[in-house]
Amino acid sequence: MNKSLRTVKAGIPAIIILSSLLIMSMSSSVAARGIFQGNIDLTYNVDQIPGTIRPESDIVRVNLFINHFVSGLGSKFVIPFFSQNTVPIEVTIGDHPEWLTVSAAPGVVYPKLGLVKAETPETVIISISLTPNAPAFQTESFEIIARHPDTPPISTAVNKIPIEIKSGYYSNYQYDYDPFKEMGAAETVTFPIDITGFSNARSLIRFRVLNPPDGWVASIPSEYFLGTAALDEDATGRVSFTIQSPLDFGYYNEVQQFQLEVTTSAAGHPEAGVDNRTVLQFTVQARGFSTPGFEAAFTVIALIATLVIYKKKFKK
Repeated sequence: MNKSLRTVKAGIPAIIILSSLLIMSMSSSVAARGIFQGNIDLTYNVDQIPGTIRPESDIVRVNLFINHFVSGLGSKFVIPFFSQNTVPIEVTIGDHPEWLTVSAAPGVVYPKLGLVKAETPETVIISISLTPNAPAFQTESFEIIARHPDTPPISTAVNKIPIEIKSGYYSNYQYDYDPFKEMGAAETVTFPIDITGFSNARSLIRFRVLNPPDGWVASIPSEYFLGTAALDEDATGRVSFTIQSPLDFGYYNEVQQFQLEVTTSAAGHPEAGVDNRTVLQFTVQARGFSTPGFEAAFTVIALIATLVIYKKKFKK
């Protein structure tokens, strides 16, 4: 009995010595590659990714959680001696289109070595945004890559996780026109409106005249379709806004204001709703006499006068 106890007691120092020798060997060139397997676990908060991301204005930030643990034969005896050591894990972004901007901060995290996942993982913020020329309603996936090099006593490890996003609709338009025109009474004037689009999808542009003055007639096409440079289409166009002054008899010298509401939405995607609303201002000054029917009456009178003169000459 005493002999067995002495054998066990003698074996404990031997185990400690062997473990120490093994630990010391980790720093040698032989162990430079690492003898245990490093494991990287990646998760992220799916709820932080919206249904669509609007180009230029939206910046989406997603929490990426990183955990690390070590596995391998004999790791449970050795790794505890390295529990205060850290392993550098670098976070990079995989291939993605030019119109998609993605970054990770911080770019490197340093979890401690352990045999199980830490209760509190390391956190990296993934920022996602789109440039104005991002094609609308396009689903795109990119990878987040986490890796660490050989860090004795563990070998290199790599893990990837995909993130999927969908681009939203973005519209921005420039309207060039002359806001003021003079006109004669009972005349019609036309305001050409040149449109330049900076949207990322074909757009449906709707026009509506707001509260025109009584007696005046204002008209414009209710709808107009415009292409997009994001698809290498012509993104320019022209519409005409016409205004006609009243036809009542009398002299006019008045100024009237007109408002034209312009709304834009993605053509073929009614679920996206109206993206932009603009109100254009126009001013007209009507000056002069309005003599509706006078020209016809003058013609009739002239015909009668000619007939009377002709009859008088015929009697003579």
